[in-house]
Amino acid sequence: MRRHVLLFDLDGTLVDSAGGIAAALSRVRGERGAGPITADIVRPWISLGADALVARALGEHARDPAADLACFRAILSELPSDPDCVYPDVVETLDRLARTGFAMAVITNKPERLSRGLLADLNLGERFVEVVGGDTTAHAKPHPAPMRHILAALDAQPEQTILIGDSAVDAAAARVFAVPFLLFDGGYGAGECDPADVAGHFAAFRDLPALIERVAV
Repeated sequence: MRRHVLLFDLDGTLVDSAGGIAAALSRVRGERGAGPITADIVRPWISLGADALVARALGEHARDPAADLACFRAILSELPSDPDCVYPDVVETLDRLARTGFAMAVITNKPERLSRGLLADLNLGERFVEVVGGDTTAHAKPHPAPMRHILAALDAQPEQTILIGDSAVDAAAARVFAVPFLLFDGGYGAGECDPADVAGHFAAFRDLPALIERVAV
C-alpha cells in the first residue's frame, strides 16, 4: 500500500516568518514617511493573504494595491532569511517522517520563487519533492487549483493525502478534496478554524508523527 503524501503550508506552519515580513513592510513604510511595524503586529494578518497584509500594514500610506504588493515582495526577496525562524523540532520531525517513508511537499500562498528561496536558505528544500506557491497556478488557496496541481504532480489521490497548516485557508483547501487537515496550534490563524474542518491538531512538531499515524488509515 502506498504511503501517504504530506502537504505542508509554509508561513505559520514550518516557519515563523513574521520578523522578515515585518522588516520588509517597515522598509516600505519608511520610504513613505511612516514608522516601523513589528512582527507581533503583522503576525495575525499573515493568514489573511498578502493583499490584506500589505494594505493593513501600510494603512493611510497605501497607494496602488498591486504596486504596493510588488514593492513589498521585492524588498522581502532581498532580505536575508533568519535561520532561527524555523519552528522548534521541525527539522527533526521532517527527517523522521521521511525515514518512515512519507513523501512531503509544500503548498503555500507565498510566491513560488520566494518559497523555494526561503526553503533553500533554511536548508529545508531538499526534504520536499514539490513546492506549489500562490502563483504556481492561476489561483491561490483555498481555490481548488493549487491542490489539484500538487496532487497531479505527486500522482497522489486525496485519500492518500494529509494537509498540515495553521489557518482557515488551509482548512478550506483541504475540505474541497476531502483531505484530512491537521492544524498547527502555534501558527498564525489557528483561532479562525472551524473545529469541524480539523481532523487533529498539535501544539509541538514532535507530536506530529503520532498524530499522522492515527489519521493515515
